[in-house]
Amino acid sequence: MITIIASFQVKPECVDEFKAMATECVEASRKEEGNSSYHLYTGLTDKTKFFFVENWKDAKAIEEHNASAHFQKFAGTFSPLISGAPVIEQTTEI
Repeated sequence: MITIIASFQVKPECVDEFKAMATECVEASRKEEGNSSYHLYTGLTDKTKFFFVENWKDAKAIEEHNASAHFQKFAGTFSPLISGAPVIEQTTEI
């Protein structure tokens, strides 16, 4: 299993829009065959920080996810809503 942790610093005036777009992507991603879990979090003290925590069966499942229409839609529209580049880490449990 591969776990992806992706963090985003969202512009304060864009939090609601980012949250709506991200939630739509999460809901669609959970339906993918290779997905074990897909969650969206926000910081406790800084509500402009968002974190995706995703568990995928294997690298092929991630490739299919990255090519999916819902992910492509999200990936193509979030840039104006964030400050800086997202930080994306692929991890595996020890």
